[in-house]
Amino acid sequence: MRSVLAMLRKERLENPLVLRIPLFLLACGALLFVSVMSNSSLQNDMSFQMSINGNGSDILHSLGDNINGFVTGAAGLLSILLGTHYFPRTLRKARTEGSIMFWRSMPVSDVKTHVVKLTFGLLVIPLVCSILVLAANMMLWILHVSTEHQLALFQSQASLGNILVSWITFLLRMVFAGVLLLPLALSAMAISQKVNSPLIVMVLAIYALKWMPIALFGFYGVDDFFSAIFSLPMSAVIDSNPFSAISEAGAFNVAIYALCGVMAGATSLKFSRTV
Repeated sequence: MRSVLAMLRKERLENPLVLRIPLFLLACGALLFVSVMSNSSLQNDMSFQMSINGNGSDILHSLGDNINGFVTGAAGLLSILLGTHYFPRTLRKARTEGSIMFWRSMPVSDVKTHVVKLTFGLLVIPLVCSILVLAANMMLWILHVSTEHQLALFQSQASLGNILVSWITFLLRMVFAGVLLLPLALSAMAISQKVNSPLIVMVLAIYALKWMPIALFGFYGVDDFFSAIFSLPMSAVIDSNPFSAISEAGAFNVAIYALCGVMAGATSLKFSRTV
């Protein structure tokens, strides 16, 4: 366990963007929150709108749901983008810098190395991004309890218990999204050990695999497959039922996707044993 924590700490130090970007967005959100709190006319304007419109409470409640959905979706998208930046370069960086030989001399197996990197990319990064969800809900709760008339706009932030449930729900959704991202992460790690620009190679390969069958045979099956699997992670984050993403993608597409993940994992381990 101590070696795993040390390796995770190393990943954090080698990938400062994982902390810097969420912290920057958190600082921007805090400045926006301060500006809203300092606007004394906000409460009166909202109360006036609710008083002159009979269904104003319903409108604000719907708007509040949209705000919560936006915060969750933005944090989930940021986590996926940071993972997309992380996986294609993590093993490649170790080979380029020569640190792979150092870890090879340590009692650290290739399997443990892969597990640590997958844990960092699929669990630690979402955990860091979840701070944005927690902070946004806390700010809305403070705004909710500080207003003269508590507004339906912040109904989901009515209590600290609701905030905690919202944060845990986001984490569980991101764990499920991490499982759905696993085959893509393993594919990126495998390709990164053989090419200098793995992300570009992956984009070009996917583009060719999507459009070549259409251009040559008029076959859209490959295009439908990629469209289905690429929508899986975000669907798990933003859909009301995260598990519906699998049924929407189709059992056959998910099975092929999982098989590709197994093959990519075996290939990545094989490449990592060859320096």
